[in-house]
Amino acid sequence: MKSIINIFFAVIALFTFNAKAQVEQCQPWHQWQVFKNNFISQDGRVIDLGSEQNITTSEGQSYALFFAVVANDKAMFDLVLNWTQEHLSEGDLSTRLPAWQWGVNKQNVGGILDSNPASDSDLWIAYSLSQAARLWSDRRYSILAAVLAQRIMREETAYISGLGLSLLPAPAGFEFENARVKLNPSYSPLFIYQQFKKLYPHSPWHQLHEGSAKLILDTATEGVSPDWVMYDANNGFYYDRKTSDIGSYNAIRVYLWASMMANDAPYKKELLAQFNPFIKTINERGYVPLNTFAKSGKSEKTGPLGFNSALLPLLAAQGNESLVMAIKQKLMVDKSFTQIRYYDSVLNLFGTSTLNKRFSITADGTLQPMWSIECP
Repeated sequence: MKSIINIFFAVIALFTFNAKAQVEQCQPWHQWQVFKNNFISQDGRVIDLGSEQNITTSEGQSYALFFAVVANDKAMFDLVLNWTQEHLSEGDLSTRLPAWQWGVNKQNVGGILDSNPASDSDLWIAYSLSQAARLWSDRRYSILAAVLAQRIMREETAYISGLGLSLLPAPAGFEFENARVKLNPSYSPLFIYQQFKKLYPHSPWHQLHEGSAKLILDTATEGVSPDWVMYDANNGFYYDRKTSDIGSYNAIRVYLWASMMANDAPYKKELLAQFNPFIKTINERGYVPLNTFAKSGKSEKTGPLGFNSALLPLLAAQGNESLVMAIKQKLMVDKSFTQIRYYDSVLNLFGTSTLNKRFSITADGTLQPMWSIECP
């Protein structure tokens, strides 16, 4: 009887939460404002607070651009874009892919710490620009997005025997002798490839989409994704001393990107089915684990609140209403991480805005912020 009552109240709470979320879609995005106040400087630099040298990554800049579009915050979009171009791309994004890491030394002088670009960040920057161009009717963004997409295809992809066209994590450092490569499943949001396939039909984005879907599915045969994986045509996907099968801070995004896909998007059903064992584990434990192991499907330790936020949309899609509400309650009780932990805050923004339907992404990868289609 007690369990029935608990379920009843969980359903009522979820109904109330969903009704509230529908109203919030058209209200100013408070969580984005908190993120801006705590992590973005006045000139548009996203800072990983507490990190050595107060680093900024192209990843942080790229996510901020996406959130700014979702929030209809063109002023911040331009600030972040300008800082990225000036400091990570030597003043011109069209001629240089952004460096991955920038920081401040002991003399308080800022500069590039790692000049190698990160392909996932480059994808997100190009995608955000392409969607901003359409939503804000700004042709400058469209031109820059097209140039970036072309550079990504030319500098950060490779045809790999047995796998097809694949995204390399960076232009350099991930291809080895004997045709071995190191890959990252979380670097490939499939909906971005779908959108670029539509926008740039004369480039092989469909091939990249198919190769990336194979990477994600074939490395998660036990229901969980690895952070990194090795591949060659003779061995297929494998792990070695330097590249274990652990999945954690990178892999958490694989589930997040899958949850952001439209229900009728290619591979959405296959991905949900593939990750179902992981969802069952989370449901049994009542939280998202910190580490998973792709070869066995096992997991260990407790993940941070950001991990739980990131899995909210996927848990909701699988009908885990009571666990969704339990996680939401935890997030309401402890909000301190949204002011001090950059990566957790990013995962929280993605997860909660997806769950609250502040935006949607169509099967062809088109971003539809609620402010653009439903709000007065």
